[in-house]
Amino acid sequence: MTPLTREFERRMWFVAAAMLAGAVVAHFAADQAIAHAAHDGALSKNRALQFVTEFGEGGWWLIPAGVVFAIAAIRKQHNLARWAFAMIAAVGGSGLIVNALKFVIGKSRPKLLIEAGRLEFTPFTYGHAVNSFPSGHATTCAAAFTVLAIAMPRWRAVFLPVGFVFALTRTAIHAHYLSDVCAGFALGIACALLTFKVWRAKWPESLPV
Repeated sequence: MTPLTREFERRMWFVAAAMLAGAVVAHFAADQAIAHAAHDGALSKNRALQFVTEFGEGGWWLIPAGVVFAIAAIRKQHNLARWAFAMIAAVGGSGLIVNALKFVIGKSRPKLLIEAGRLEFTPFTYGHAVNSFPSGHATTCAAAFTVLAIAMPRWRAVFLPVGFVFALTRTAIHAHYLSDVCAGFALGIACALLTFKVWRAKWPESLPV
C-alpha cells in the first residue's frame, strides 16, 4: 500500500489551500513592503541564499530522478523506478503548468517595483520581467518535497518545512513576491497530489509502496 494515506492527502490539500489564501493576502497586504525590505537588505548578494535557491530548478530533480529511473528499470527494481517516475511526473508536470500560468497572468517582477514603483499585470505577455506569478522555483520545491514526504513518511516533518524555506529564498533574493512563492508552493503540492490521485485511479496495482 502506498504511503499516501487519505488522511495525509487531506492535510496536504488543506496546506495547499492555506498557501493559496496566503498568496491572496500577501498580494494585497505584504508584497510591496517585503520586496522593498529584501532589496534594502541586499540579500540577493548572499551566496548561501543563491546556492539554496537553485534547488528550485527542475533540473536538480528531474535529471537525478531520470538516472535513478533508468538504472532501477534496468536492474528491475520496479518500486524504486516508480518512485523516480512519480518525481519526474510531479516536477515535470508542475513545471509545464506553472509556465503556462506565468504567461496567462503576466505579473511583473519585484525589480520593476523598485526601479519604477510599479506592480502590474500584463496577461499573455512573454518575458522574464513579467512572469513572476506563480514562482516556478517554489512550485518545483513543493512538488519535489511533497513526493519525498509521501515516499518517506518518517521525514515529513522535515521535508515540507525545508521545502518551504527553500521556496522562500526566492523572496529573500528579490526574485519574487511573497504571493508568488505561496501560490507556487500551493501549485506544487497540488500537482504532486494529483500525480498520485490519477495514478491510483487509473493504475492502482502499480502504485509505489
